[in-house]
Amino acid sequence: MKDLKYVKLNRETLTLDQFRQILEVEQADGEDNGYSKEIVKEIYVTDPKNINFACVDAETNQIVAHIATNPQSKRRNGSVFVINLVVSPNYRRLGIAQNLLLTATKHYAEMGTQLPMSISVDKDNLPAINLYKKVGFEIMDPICEADEDGEQYILAAPIEILNKKMEKLKNGKTQ
Repeated sequence: MKDLKYVKLNRETLTLDQFRQILEVEQADGEDNGYSKEIVKEIYVTDPKNINFACVDAETNQIVAHIATNPQSKRRNGSVFVINLVVSPNYRRLGIAQNLLLTATKHYAEMGTQLPMSISVDKDNLPAINLYKKVGFEIMDPICEADEDGEQYILAAPIEILNKKMEKLKNGKTQ
């Protein structure tokens, strides 16, 4: 098992090398599949309201996955919206996406956030849909214009339910 650590990314202290690593993870499946450099910069550096976390391989000190959240999203008429969740191909199927979601939900639970968490996912991305359902998200009916997308589902759940369910899943696994 790889030695991984989960850290909050501080936009004020994010180094150029960390930004490069985030961009590499983002575009690991090909430049057409990830966000552009400009959008990654907006999400992880420029936008002050976003709260972001990363998974770092402790052996190489490389960012291998990241999650970006917006705690002031208008999605679902107000939610903590997961803007982006990406795991480098060589690190998939290790529970990293679930642990990044747990890291984010713990953060918001500790802050006392009462809003639900929501995420959008391509309808053909069955591994992601299965993960999100496993940890407590449910597919929601569209309720606003931002939800209306024939190619994606919106999933949502209360943060406290997500946090409890993910903790239970994590503690149920043998380490």
